[in-house]
Amino acid sequence: MTKKTKMVSIGLMSVAALGLFAACGNKSGSGDSEGKDYSFYYQNDPETLDYVFSGQRYTAENTANFVDGLVAYDQYRQIEPALAKSWDVSEDGKTYTYHIRKDVQWVDADGNDYAEVKPSDWVTGLKHAADSNSETLYLVSDSITGLADYASGKDKDFSKVGIKADDKAGTVTYTLNQPESFWNSKATYGILYPINAEFLKEKGKDFGKVATDGILYNGAYIATKFDNKSAIEYKANDAYWDKKNVHIKNVKLSFYDGKKPEDLYQNYTSGKYNKAQLYPTMPYFKDVDKANVLWTAQESNSYFGYFNLNRQNYSHTAHDTDVKKTATKKAVLNKDFRQAISFAFDKAKYTAQRVGEEGAEKLVRNTLVPYDFVTIAGKDYGTAVQSSLQEMDNDNWSKASVEQGKNATYNLDLAKAAFAKAKAALKAEGVEISKENPIVLDFPVQDTSTINIASAASLENSFQKAFDGEVKLNTIKLAMDPWTQATFSFKTAAEADYDFNISGWGPDYADPGTYLNILSPKQGDITIKIGFEPDVTLEGEDKGVAAKAAVDIAAYQKLLDTANAISDDNDARYTAFAKAEAWLIDNGIIVPVYSTGAVPLMQNEVPFTKIDSNGVGSTAYSYKYKKVSDKTVTAKEYEKALKKWQAEVEEKAKAADK
Repeated sequence: MTKKTKMVSIGLMSVAALGLFAACGNKSGSGDSEGKDYSFYYQNDPETLDYVFSGQRYTAENTANFVDGLVAYDQYRQIEPALAKSWDVSEDGKTYTYHIRKDVQWVDADGNDYAEVKPSDWVTGLKHAADSNSETLYLVSDSITGLADYASGKDKDFSKVGIKADDKAGTVTYTLNQPESFWNSKATYGILYPINAEFLKEKGKDFGKVATDGILYNGAYIATKFDNKSAIEYKANDAYWDKKNVHIKNVKLSFYDGKKPEDLYQNYTSGKYNKAQLYPTMPYFKDVDKANVLWTAQESNSYFGYFNLNRQNYSHTAHDTDVKKTATKKAVLNKDFRQAISFAFDKAKYTAQRVGEEGAEKLVRNTLVPYDFVTIAGKDYGTAVQSSLQEMDNDNWSKASVEQGKNATYNLDLAKAAFAKAKAALKAEGVEISKENPIVLDFPVQDTSTINIASAASLENSFQKAFDGEVKLNTIKLAMDPWTQATFSFKTAAEADYDFNISGWGPDYADPGTYLNILSPKQGDITIKIGFEPDVTLEGEDKGVAAKAAVDIAAYQKLLDTANAISDDNDARYTAFAKAEAWLIDNGIIVPVYSTGAVPLMQNEVPFTKIDSNGVGSTAYSYKYKKVSDKTVTAKEYEKALKKWQAEVEEKAKAADK
């Protein structure tokens, strides 16, 4: 797949709300001792450690611990200095000059000094990103002057790109095409991290190889083991410039395939893990001490359904004739059909498979950009999406709401009405829909993911209830590797092997565009997920022309262009993005379903000591600052810590706005 920055596969979601946590004794009560070892699990091995190239979460989860960038987030969602001790911004907002710390060392896998980190390392990093066609290049290609022309080959002189280093003065300067109030949030992502030029040349194509010596280290940890589908281990970097804030000395992650979610709780109670998501639908939950069950808040990762609007690959399918393939293709290109699916999706039943009936609605998300990700004139962003939806179609959207934490888009009456319109239109196109000839949607699921299989069954039941057997979800159980290839890791639109799929996305920078630009027909990094090859990667004939016209995806691009062009008024910019998102939802291009977070868990991690970026960038994956206790945190202790943290976040946000 071309650019899949933080696209998160649904196979992860049985545990996706968790970070990677430590192990200690798990006695009840509070405690304040720091842990020296940190043991949990992981679900996917990184394909590369090339942090400026890779857009995969599985790379960032590791390399955020190995390499620091210019800036980072703290525990309170504020950007703080990292390898840049300070920075200056020009009056027009287009030039950022960073003053790099002195005496910060690159070290090798054995912890030996290799070279000093210097400003020109950032130039090397960005040039490597462009030369290797980084999966995350889209994040900055239109931001930094001259970069898009260099990356496209239009101008082969990298010295014309808007990045300049002065090793003697200790500065690196970026020149932007237009002001970006969120620029520093982009600098927390791997594509703007440094690379030592000598090491890059020495390694050649092996730079970023998944091995302890595949990269150099200037971050809090050094990798000591990468065993495929077995174990990943780190040790603290003794040469780290900010050692006082590294409290975990050793990290050990064991591979987990998601097959037995009950193992998470058992591994926590045995002391093997530091934290465990709980599953209220499982028998063990009745014996859990509820005084120690914590309910987390919703997080910024959004999981959403989407159709393959131009399916070409049928390696795994129930469509055994061209007639069946054509029927489904025509159906998913019909707006009323897509709306019917959206209104028929009982999200609370779906999420109940993860968190039980009690917490089902807590997990529901009805927008791609989190409802409260930013504010517009003091109101949550989602209120503007709702207003735009009602402007587009008040008959439907006055009866359905996109407020998060509520199952408020589920409406059987709206689903049945939209489906009736779709049936009539499709009949005119030669597609007769009945119980004997239903529209079938292929939906691959990882065969070891117990929770996701149960969730798929819930969705099948929702369709049965709404459409009385005339639309069916064909759940296809696949082993991990073929499932990943069919739904997630493919490189071109032609390889996508499903009719309907669900995956997640987390933000790369602090702006709604980080969610909404991903489906841009020009250069969206997950546009291939809906079956379209973006303009920037097209070679030869565009096989998606007819489908693009049928759904009028150009209208979405026009709305994106309007929003992205606004750089001097955040309220106007966010309002314009809200209109673009409303178009996506009203047209059924995406069906937002749930978020990460909002889950029950037990932990002996000291609450709110870890970095919190609200999901932005890579730094939140770092173990820096994190502490563990020797006792299980109670629900009361957690709530007390939460209130204190929320007050600190609000105070720091106000200070930052001054």
